[in-house]
Amino acid sequence: MSRWVSLITAVGFLSALGTASAVLAGERVIKQRGADGTVMFSDAPMNKSGQRVAYASSYGRPPATASCQGQTEAKLQARRQALSDEFQVAAVLSGLSVELLTAVARVESCFDPKARSVAGALGVMQLMPGTAKELGVANAFDAQSNITGGATYLAKMLKRHNGDLPLALASYNAGPGAVAKHGGIPPYPETQRYVAKVTQQLAQNQDNPKLSSRL
Repeated sequence: MSRWVSLITAVGFLSALGTASAVLAGERVIKQRGADGTVMFSDAPMNKSGQRVAYASSYGRPPATASCQGQTEAKLQARRQALSDEFQVAAVLSGLSVELLTAVARVESCFDPKARSVAGALGVMQLMPGTAKELGVANAFDAQSNITGGATYLAKMLKRHNGDLPLALASYNAGPGAVAKHGGIPPYPETQRYVAKVTQQLAQNQDNPKLSSRL
């Protein structure tokens, strides 16, 4: 798909976002523990017998670490290059830099369009199913829709936090409600690691956009 065809397609997609009230990927994560002690994550309570349901108010959303296992830097760069048009389109539409978007994607999914985290988040930018639905993303495994949706939401978080990137990243991971509650980056280890990793990756990308650090 050419960049301009992608852009035209994404413009139509973005116009649909105007009617949707975005919900952060990590904001509706629910932690559920089965009777056997198994911990599961979802964006909707299962309410099955023997399960205790607790809303994720004290931790961030884990990224799709399984998608990074066994990946060499060469393989990661190949994944990133394969999505270059999609990132360019999302950057144009959201006003964010390609370096920032690829930093988020690197930490979220290692550029895996088919990524699925233990929290149930999907795709390159790790959208929860409920988030994807409200963003108008019909197929979270479609790279263009997923990247554009994630970029649009991140841009909204930057605007919400007056351009403060660490706060915007914290909101992307743990939810704007958690950031507001704590008056800054929440004291959740997952969220604090996430903000640090994306910030570090962004610096790496800005120094040499062709490289991806080992996080």
